[in-house]
Amino acid sequence: MNSRIIAAVQARMGSRRFPGKVMECLGPHKILEWVLLRTLRAATIDQVVLVTSSASENDALCKLADRLSVPVLRGSEDDVLSRFALAAEKFRTDHVVRICADNPFVAPEEIDRLVRFYMATFPDYAFNHIPRMSNMYPDGLGAEIFSSGVLSRLAVSATEARHREHVTLYLWDHLNDFRVETFQAPAEIQFPDIKLDVDTPGDLDRLRTIVNRLDIHSPAVDVVNAFRAIIT
Repeated sequence: MNSRIIAAVQARMGSRRFPGKVMECLGPHKILEWVLLRTLRAATIDQVVLVTSSASENDALCKLADRLSVPVLRGSEDDVLSRFALAAEKFRTDHVVRICADNPFVAPEEIDRLVRFYMATFPDYAFNHIPRMSNMYPDGLGAEIFSSGVLSRLAVSATEARHREHVTLYLWDHLNDFRVETFQAPAEIQFPDIKLDVDTPGDLDRLRTIVNRLDIHSPAVDVVNAFRAIIT
């Protein structure tokens, strides 16, 4: 039997540093729209799901997802880990790819590269969304993946509020208890100093300077080259 894999896009309007950022315009699309449309193009994903909170301010996110025929799971505002556990249960998945909605240029081919690596090696957790463990990845092109079993383990073990709000933080804080793996970025995108996620208005302004060179179908290498041409 083949394993079922969902991509859970984590989003909410209540960002502390930049409230409402996922609904900010970046070129022709909202940031969340970039993320959903690009994630939908990943070949290894069985279903893309928006995971948000039940707060009414997130209704706009749900309407956008509905327009793109992306189902929604709504749960606790701050206990994001419980949201993911509910999503895994509701959508009956074996594995979860976690994608942050502030990564507008998340690349479907890098999601696929991650999933194929994970399915070939079966660690507890694998990632390529951040430059860590010498993988040479830019920040914001990839994702992270874990099984529903590991997710259940996290949901039971993580009791501190910060571990409930940041889904995989408990795992990173207890690396000796989990098998964590990553892999080298392709040579043409090995620029770990490049930051493509949106944490602040300044980050968004920076990405607005390159977005006219890109579209929904732009591969990771084009994103990196556009960034390097303007920023460096």
